[in-house]
Amino acid sequence: MISLYSKQKEIEKSLMPITDAWQYEAKVILCHVLDVEPIELVLAKQRLLSQEEQRRIDDFVSSRVKRVPLQYLVQRQGFYGFDYFVNESVLIPRPETETLVERIINTTKISNPQFLDIGVGSGAIAITLAMHFPFSSVVGSDISENAIEVAKKNAIYHNVSERVQLIVSDLFENIEGKFDVIVSNPPYIPIGDLESLEPEVTAHEPHIALFAGEDGLDIYRRLIPKAMAHLNPNGYLYFEAGHNQHEEIEALMKENDFKSVDHFCDLNGIPRFIYGQR
Repeated sequence: MISLYSKQKEIEKSLMPITDAWQYEAKVILCHVLDVEPIELVLAKQRLLSQEEQRRIDDFVSSRVKRVPLQYLVQRQGFYGFDYFVNESVLIPRPETETLVERIINTTKISNPQFLDIGVGSGAIAITLAMHFPFSSVVGSDISENAIEVAKKNAIYHNVSERVQLIVSDLFENIEGKFDVIVSNPPYIPIGDLESLEPEVTAHEPHIALFAGEDGLDIYRRLIPKAMAHLNPNGYLYFEAGHNQHEEIEALMKENDFKSVDHFCDLNGIPRFIYGQR
């Protein structure tokens, strides 16, 4: 048998070659497999692990060493202070996107807004907005039926399923009505960048949620011309985008008669979010 502390050190050594967050990830794996709180890793560090516990831990570590993302292994990702169920049907929510959600929360002044999230994925954006605006109504759409099932599971978990309608749709194809805010974090990575990405991304995250043509702008070109017809007067359209894409997206929005078009940066100072008003 081996102690909890010794096993933690063994896991850390295994993870060092693949991640800078080896200490954090070792703790997450142990807490998940053993169903304990982080403090118990300290208080019970001399506890001996059973053979079954060791086997389960080793299986998790083996998968992680093969570059399966930690979030898919534990089927959970934190976003804006809330936990979301994730699997390989959906993109793992990124911390950068929290800046976009925070801006929408801080600038939406009506008490009962109508939101549309295109490319809803796990539902992190749509559900977070629903929780912060208790009188809102939210529609989330995705071309992937499997992604919609994940979003439904998260909406139920966060007790907003009655106010969050989730629809299988290719952009606006099955969307009816108008909205005060339309938000989208679409696929925006140029297909030529595929080989430069980490294997956690290329081998496990859904490519349909990542890549969009030669320059990464295919979805913006399809979405922007149709968005105005789905916005209420003075409604806003918000996007997340990749590095150095904001100028072309802003130009597309201006060409399609959006006003007050501008961008703001993520926490690293990268222009990542673009918005405009009907």
